[in-house]
Amino acid sequence: MEDVWTDPWYAVVDEHVCKACEDELRKETGPEHPLWNSDLRLIARRSDRDDALFLVSDGRVAEVHLTWSGKLERMPWPRTAIFANLDQWHAATPKDDES
Repeated sequence: MEDVWTDPWYAVVDEHVCKACEDELRKETGPEHPLWNSDLRLIARRSDRDDALFLVSDGRVAEVHLTWSGKLERMPWPRTAIFANLDQWHAATPKDDES
């Protein structure tokens, strides 16, 4: 995947970090959550808060604010925004000078 990340976002390549975030998302989501039971993988995180970007197997991307509670959360948590693809997410993400 090309380098599309701008600060504060960064690519995550460490498999242990990926697994920890993916496992936490599974713990926090239940049947009412749009990502429940989704096949996904972590691709990026924000350095300044607990937001993570997941690639869903159907090509969508989901920006999720993990709570790190280790348990099922009540809707609307974990807060989630789903985009059709990485390009749509990137277009919707404020740049440094727009934040």
